[in-house]
Amino acid sequence: MGRLLYTLFIPCIVIGLATSAASAQEPDSTDTANTASTPRPIEEITVVGQRSLARLRYRINEKETEIYNFFNANNSSRRMDIICTKRRPTGTHLLKKECEPRFLKQLRVEKARDGRMGIGVGYSQLDLVGWSAQDFENLQNEFLALMAKNSEFARYLAELVDLTENYETHREAMFGVRQGSGGL
Repeated sequence: MGRLLYTLFIPCIVIGLATSAASAQEPDSTDTANTASTPRPIEEITVVGQRSLARLRYRINEKETEIYNFFNANNSSRRMDIICTKRRPTGTHLLKKECEPRFLKQLRVEKARDGRMGIGVGYSQLDLVGWSAQDFENLQNEFLALMAKNSEFARYLAELVDLTENYETHREAMFGVRQGSGGL
């Protein structure tokens, strides 16, 4: 907060001193002729503050939720909906957000039921994704079609990319490691 106030008020004080010093000087006759014929341009000051990593992560989560809600409302099939849940992985008390398409969730339920009945053998997440390859291709086509048809959806996706890149840049600057490189 102190840095924000410093960033906002110091330039205002400097600008105020510069304008009061300029107004204290007596204008030349050439200056009055020039200012009378052309209006002074309006000055604009833009202050861009740096967001914290937590705030950036929060904005990314908000944008993802916006994108999934928009996609779920506009896709062709309820089966393609993206479902997000929060769960606590074993060994931790922290909630983790997990999002997956409804068809993958349904396939997991079917395979778990088959396993309890003794029909199927063990499977992994990779197996489920492999069995759903055609559905994932259809999901990708849905996203691309909606993006091409609706500029608002494309803008949401572009904003998410910008936020994510900003987050990664800040994280790397603070900790010196990228998200996927095994660091923090």
